[in-house]
Amino acid sequence: MKIAFSPNSALGQLLLLRSVAIVIQIVMLAIAAVVFGKQFDFVAVVGVVAAESAFQLLSIYAYRNTKEAAPIGMTMQLLADILFLTILLDLTGGATNAFVSLLVLPTVIAAVTIPTINMLMVSAGAIGAYLYLYIKMSHEHVHHMDMSTHLLGMLVNFTFTIIVVVTVVSILVKQNRKKERAIALLREQQLQQEQLIALGSAAAQATHQLATPIAHLALLHEELDESYPKEPCVQEMSEPLGKCKEQLNVFREFTEYLKSASKQLITIKHFAEQLKELTNLQFPQQHFRFDITNVQGALCDDPMLMPSILNLISNGVRANEQAKQTDIDVIFTSQLTEHVITILDRGEGIAKEKLAQLGHNVVSSESGLGMAVLLSHATIERLGGHLIIESDVSFGTKCTIKLPRVSDEVTACRR
Repeated sequence: MKIAFSPNSALGQLLLLRSVAIVIQIVMLAIAAVVFGKQFDFVAVVGVVAAESAFQLLSIYAYRNTKEAAPIGMTMQLLADILFLTILLDLTGGATNAFVSLLVLPTVIAAVTIPTINMLMVSAGAIGAYLYLYIKMSHEHVHHMDMSTHLLGMLVNFTFTIIVVVTVVSILVKQNRKKERAIALLREQQLQQEQLIALGSAAAQATHQLATPIAHLALLHEELDESYPKEPCVQEMSEPLGKCKEQLNVFREFTEYLKSASKQLITIKHFAEQLKELTNLQFPQQHFRFDITNVQGALCDDPMLMPSILNLISNGVRANEQAKQTDIDVIFTSQLTEHVITILDRGEGIAKEKLAQLGHNVVSSESGLGMAVLLSHATIERLGGHLIIESDVSFGTKCTIKLPRVSDEVTACRR
């Protein structure tokens, strides 16, 4: 029989612990029978251990194809352990049995492995089991006042122990899980930053390698312009070469800006006007409708912010071209603590299965891998903002960018 759950899982460890407990019980029964004699109902105790062993085998068989049990399943397993242990204790001394403190163990396991509500059920089961043993033992020693007082003290002590253990273990487990989530998030951010650094290095290398050929082409164009000033193809080369040189200069400025120790502020209105100028220059075939009337305040300027937003606009332009549309709305709004930039195209939208991953993972599609959106998302999050992408067949794709608003009196931003 192939077992799906791992010995390191909560279910695997619980079943392993129960197997060890059953073996110990059998050994102790043998010792009690040989060394101390049968001072208890030996047949009944053997029957309980046999029933527990059968339950263990049924549990292994039931969960053989399950990697991890559901919280309700773990709860029932722990309550079964409390039931078997309570019957064994009842047959071998009740509340005065030295092993009665083992009723705390299922509660500890519950505090580590299952949610709070289920853990409270197991704790209530353990306290109820001890209360049953206490009541039965009190009836047997009804005329023995000292023994009754002792049993009552043990009940109070057991209840207090359960409360303390559950509270402390639960707090420690929550703190540990919180730290694990923080570490996982930090690792994810570190991996994302490493990917961005690798992409940035590749882009810088490509820029450096393109600088020399473009400079060489510019010199050749100047010579051709002098030799053939009226040639149409020579004149048409002038504008593309000029744009290439402008982009190379922008990349160099970004590199120098990244080397600086601080980020400067820029008013949101000035940023919107720069974005409007760049979009009209790069995508003259599209009709952009900018709304910058409700803007005020400033934001931290970053060399990667403008390209990040241009990437999102470029995706909208591509979607419009595929749908044979030309209208793109770019709306700027300033709120109390943030600036909101909304980009709305008229394309065919994005499939729902890809929309959830877009901006978080590399997503394969006919138009690319979603790398531009991934980089834009990483840049906006690094600046303390958020990127929300919504899609609908009726209006296309809507990108909402939220950036922290900075007071105009602040002169610089920290990295």
